[in-house]
Amino acid sequence: MFRGIKNIFIILLIGVLASGIPIYINRININALIPDAISDRNVVAVTTEQNVISSDHVQIKLGFSPKTKKNYFNFFFEESDPFTVELLSNNEQISNLPPDKLISSNNYKAMEFYNNDVQYVTFEFEQKKLDLPDGSYNLKIIPNIKDKKIDIADHEFHINFNTDGSYVQAIPSVKSGEMALTLYFPDNEFNHLIPITRVVRANTYPLTTTIRNIEQGPDESLGLPTISPIPIGSSAGRVGDTVHVRLPRNISEFDHGSTKATTAINSFVRSLTSSSGVSKVQFRLTGQYSNDPFHGIDMNEPFFPTNKPEIYTAYITDTDRFLLVPIPLDIFGDRYNSGDIETIFNLMKFKALPKVYNAKRHPIVPSNIELLDYSINNKKLTLIFNEDFIKTYEHNPNRHVMMVDGIVFTFMSLENIDSVNIKIEPDSTGSSRRQLLNYDFTMPTHINPEKEQPPELNLGYLPK
Repeated sequence: MFRGIKNIFIILLIGVLASGIPIYINRININALIPDAISDRNVVAVTTEQNVISSDHVQIKLGFSPKTKKNYFNFFFEESDPFTVELLSNNEQISNLPPDKLISSNNYKAMEFYNNDVQYVTFEFEQKKLDLPDGSYNLKIIPNIKDKKIDIADHEFHINFNTDGSYVQAIPSVKSGEMALTLYFPDNEFNHLIPITRVVRANTYPLTTTIRNIEQGPDESLGLPTISPIPIGSSAGRVGDTVHVRLPRNISEFDHGSTKATTAINSFVRSLTSSSGVSKVQFRLTGQYSNDPFHGIDMNEPFFPTNKPEIYTAYITDTDRFLLVPIPLDIFGDRYNSGDIETIFNLMKFKALPKVYNAKRHPIVPSNIELLDYSINNKKLTLIFNEDFIKTYEHNPNRHVMMVDGIVFTFMSLENIDSVNIKIEPDSTGSSRRQLLNYDFTMPTHINPEKEQPPELNLGYLPK
């Protein structure tokens, strides 16, 4: 075929010479005069295939085949950048995705083909291996091949990760004769404290009862460290709005290691100040102590709970239980306005940097849910969402309830918010006037019940 095209070209060239048109040989682009058809010799066709292996594992398969009739063909990938891989969620790009972390085979350096066979490169997007949170991701994969053109059928994909886990809904109240203790226990990485509601028989010693229950550690069904985060044997009394905690004689195990000491102090303070009327905790040392008790933490001044906004996240434990965990707003950086409702709502969605969200800690709000408007009146926050607020988790009610709980607790951490109201704006009302639907729910009070409560307390969240 090429010989015939070459002969046609020579005939055309003779015709041009015979016409007397001047020819400048050094300016003739021979390749431009030859039809594109022969460039198939340097084109590699790429097919793509997407397979969902599980809710946390997606496989992308790229098939390579040369567009030539040669019995042998080879090519090399670009050594420093064999594939361009772009992964985005909530318009945030995920970094650090090298090929050796994604590709299950070793043939992404070079390929050899015999008799027009097809070779494959398989990408494994595994949520835990990549340490990515739940959510929707847009993926783009483009092979970079030296000195060859590619003809790729499709290079953009949509990936969903959805961790399987149970969630126990926050409860609004407890039965008569019972009281709810809010106990703070560390997560499995000892990075953050998790508020757990334990329902016990009511008594007149709530502070001592709180300390004894912290010492017991969390129930093993929660999948958290079951050891006590505080020294065993402390006692407490109250003067005004201050709780005075008398520490036991031996606290040496908390002297070494800032993480253990800080966890103990914060567990005391946050658990005890969750009792009504308590605003601060003062520690009292007794007995013989080292020169550096509690790793050098100053114990002379009282401790106050944080009054800064917190972003509630969904933490999956070792027993596949989802728990809501507050993260201080300042972890996301000082560029965020702590009083801005829209900013706080957007931080409940995926953010690539700083790396707060991962395969263990998930954002509670999917990226497609939009806050259309809001208002604050007498410390009551009214949020108006698009209809995706209802649609996104319509087949997963546990995740929907967890999202609502997380949104409410997040905004309730603001000093100027006492309650939250939710409204929905339908996608299309058929009217020029704005029509809003009330979203009826009972305000959650007691977060992360340690054990599932009786059905009459497990109130549903149903749109009206």
